[in-house]
Amino acid sequence: MKAFAGIPLLAMFVATACAGHAPVNVPPVRATVTNDASAAIPPPTDPAALPAVPDGDTVAVHLVLLDRTVAIAPGVRYRAWTFNGTVPGPVIHARVGQTVDVTLTNRSAIGHSIDFHAALVPPNVAYQTIAPGQTLHFAWVARYPGVFLYHCSTPPVLMHLSEGMYGAIVVDPERGWPHGAMRSYVLVQSEFYTQAVAGRPDLYEGNFVKAQKALPDYVTFNGAAMQYATNPLKIAVDRPVRLFVVNAGPSHFSAFHVVGTILQTAYVGGNPANALHGLQTMAIAPGDGAMLEFTVQQAGRYPFVTHSFGDADLGAMGAFVAQ
Repeated sequence: MKAFAGIPLLAMFVATACAGHAPVNVPPVRATVTNDASAAIPPPTDPAALPAVPDGDTVAVHLVLLDRTVAIAPGVRYRAWTFNGTVPGPVIHARVGQTVDVTLTNRSAIGHSIDFHAALVPPNVAYQTIAPGQTLHFAWVARYPGVFLYHCSTPPVLMHLSEGMYGAIVVDPERGWPHGAMRSYVLVQSEFYTQAVAGRPDLYEGNFVKAQKALPDYVTFNGAAMQYATNPLKIAVDRPVRLFVVNAGPSHFSAFHVVGTILQTAYVGGNPANALHGLQTMAIAPGDGAMLEFTVQQAGRYPFVTHSFGDADLGAMGAFVAQ
């Protein structure tokens, strides 16, 4: 076996695997289901904005499952399955150590569920499917920092994801991010597989066969193709920017790239323990996330894309404007 600086590779692996990676203890999670769908629908929020972490020990999350028609491209109206009526669902923001208290109400036509990639819970307890007219309640403690996906996990998961049932949850480190406060944005990449509704050429719905073949018609950031190309996100010269990027998929990798700059720091999974430096492109698998930091030194327009350009041409393209 080869060695690095005189240390056998196996010994390095064992030392790394064992150092600081003890199992995290979490309280048991219990869930209740009630026959009640009276929850109010929370107002829509800006999908690119990172809300403040709530004060106190608990983050209350209220999600209502709704069938809604949403715009996924100019002139393209799509029958979606949603959290709170939007695709993606609302951004959830917590801090390590806080309890995330979840109320999920089903006011849609079929059964749905919720799956938090940030949680340590038994799926058969917390991620159970609830029928229309029911409400699920459970709570979990955030133990790992990162940029995570949440989504419906009712089979077939591919269908529920491709219909729009996903969102981002950001969990801050207990003492905050390593480089302090920055201008922040949230971007969720996802794919849409469409077909015209019979007799309604102005309205589209999901095509499961296309989804199974991973042949999307649109790939978007925050649910609408090219929206940030026509309405760029504002940044400032010499002021660092922090991006929380989630790839909801359901099937394509994201090769996230900002044209005209370098990603000075990238955290795989959004965890500060997984730091990389000086990246040109960040690969983000379906179902994963990343936190990315960069700074521009000159005013101008800085496009961002997935460098899988077949997907960029389908709508996964936007821009920052620096002043």
